[in-house]
Amino acid sequence: MKIETIKIIELNIHEHHIEIIYGADLLKFSTKVVYHDLYFSALKEKYPESVINKVVCHIALFEGMQLCSFFPKYYDISLIVQGLSRPVLDFFQKMYKGIFAQHLYETNVSDYFGPELIYPEGSLKEKSPTIISKEDSTVLQTCGGGKDSFIAMKLLQEADIPFSSVQFSHTVYGKNEYQHQLISKVVEQTTPIRQHKISIYDDFIDNSFLRLYSPNNSIITFPETPNFIFESLILMLYWKYNYLSFAHEKSSNTGSLFSDELGMEVNHQWGKSYEAEKYLNQYIREVLFSDFTYFSILQPIYEFRIFKNLAKYPKSLSTIFSCNNQKPWCKKCSKCAYVWMSWMAYFNQESVESVFKSNLFDDEELLPFYKQMWGLSEYTPFECVGEVDENRLMMKKCWDKGVSGKAMDIFTKEVLSDSSINWHKIEQKYDYVYGEEHSIPNWIFGKIKDNL
Repeated sequence: MKIETIKIIELNIHEHHIEIIYGADLLKFSTKVVYHDLYFSALKEKYPESVINKVVCHIALFEGMQLCSFFPKYYDISLIVQGLSRPVLDFFQKMYKGIFAQHLYETNVSDYFGPELIYPEGSLKEKSPTIISKEDSTVLQTCGGGKDSFIAMKLLQEADIPFSSVQFSHTVYGKNEYQHQLISKVVEQTTPIRQHKISIYDDFIDNSFLRLYSPNNSIITFPETPNFIFESLILMLYWKYNYLSFAHEKSSNTGSLFSDELGMEVNHQWGKSYEAEKYLNQYIREVLFSDFTYFSILQPIYEFRIFKNLAKYPKSLSTIFSCNNQKPWCKKCSKCAYVWMSWMAYFNQESVESVFKSNLFDDEELLPFYKQMWGLSEYTPFECVGEVDENRLMMKKCWDKGVSGKAMDIFTKEVLSDSSINWHKIEQKYDYVYGEEHSIPNWIFGKIKDNL
């Protein structure tokens, strides 16, 4: 099925949620962004409606990016153009190129460069950024329920930096209320000033629909990071937060492979990368809010060190989760295999098995994922996992502890047998706090760096 044009058909702001109707030629889809503790009528008393509309138009624009999975020729943004300005054209293209590289690679498409944004000629007007508030030191910290979010909140808590949490649920990850129940258990182990919730309901995400109408392209790419950033801006306006923190680690800067056909690296985690972080930060400051700061509090460290920090909180294993297929754990995907390996490196086996109820090193279905992680295949898994040497180091830690299993047998034969590997040098790289290449404000970095 060939889709010519995707289009924003309708955009409505209700008291507690935003509703967006999209078209894909004759097909229609809807997205609802629900704010659990926010009243838009009260927000309109604090800011001009034009300021709110600018943010909402960006939410609509990027929530619709997932429809680019259809490879449309055009994206009609006429309905929201009043909230956009000319820089959005280059910005959208940059975001598409980085986020959709994996989609293009997996569908074997190398001659598509994203849709052309169409709108009435002359309707893109230059706009000046607004000020959110006077300087406020409270950090709005996102939480998805994983170990990264947990460590991020612990860092802020132990540095006595005031923070509020915002947790997202999305249809792509299952039932929204169940997601919030799981995430809340993680947040409750920390001390946020406020706990915010945002729920996104999306009827395009159901893969069975795409398989019916586009069987040769049943892959949906979901631009999670820019979506959640723009959706957070509404909360930041309402509560006058200036700082937005995510928990993206240094490992996210490395892709799974380099594609000669695309002429670029394919990075499943590109939206989390420092490169994307800089684009997003600069764009929002120049176009929307001049006193806005977006950063990842974990950007100075690799996954290896994050898991090492997690070991300080053994009770957290019973609540944190990371699987993207089935909450809390499906135990059949590369992410579950990765977390099992990393937990086994730092926690006692009984604690890890009490969560997973099985030995994931003995599951033959997972062995190909482990091989990918250790660099024994063409590329690493398209998931949020560490770099090859980092994954090997994690497995080496498991071997040092005497952990056994079928995966360990392969690792011993294929990796440990290589006497040229300098394990000390590898550990120096991944167990280090990097003082540069991050966007953390100096006053925050100064307070947390000793605990990173």
